[in-house]
Order: sequence, then C-alpha cells, then structure tokens
Amino acid sequence: MPLPYFRLVRFFSPAYDLLNSRIHVDDTDFGLDKGLFADTYKSDGWKKKGHPTKMDFIEFGKRIRVNDFRIDRVLTPFLERKNLVTELVEHSFLEEPEKKAYVLHYNTRRSYLNYT
Repeated sequence: MPLPYFRLVRFFSPAYDLLNSRIHVDDTDFGLDKGLFADTYKSDGWKKKGHPTKMDFIEFGKRIRVNDFRIDRVLTPFLERKNLVTELVEHSFLEEPEKKAYVLHYNTRRSYLNYT
C-alpha cells in the first residue's frame, strides 16, 4: 500500500466506527455472516444468542497472537456507551427514522458485545 494512501486510511479510520451500513442495506451483525474463525468455533454466548460477543473477539485476538492488554484496549471503546455518537447522529443530515435506526443499531450491537 502506498504511504500516502496508508496515511489517509489511518486518518479516516476513527470515522469508520461511525459507519452503519445496516440502515441502507440488509447487512448481518458485524459483517460476520460466514463467522469469525476458519474453524467452527463460537463462544457459548454466540451459540446462545446467535451473534458474536466480546468473548469471540477476545478469542480471535488470542488466535492471532495479540496480547491481552491490547485486546482489552481495542475492545473497551466498543463496549462503553458513547454519548457523542448520539449527539453526532442527532446533528447529522439523516432523516429522523434513519437517526433512530442508527442509534438503535449502535446500542444493539454494543449490547451484543457486552453479553457474557
């Protein structure tokens, strides 16, 4: 990847967290319709609730040899409610139904991750 392109991707990567394609297309939760692992591993939470949980992402991090501290550091922001997300959505140019859907999907996915 050319260095200027890499810098551009790094610059915009925090904004990627704000993207929610689910309000525009019929997308699966977390885009993981074929699973997260090459094998058939799913946490007990995924088996019970039908979607990935924090434990699946922790297991994924361990399998790709990310240390526990970094796994926690990456996951924690996704587990906590961010009031700024709601504020930004409210000030966006989305129509009211899409704003409500966005916030609902945000909170739903966050609760999915927090299930243990």
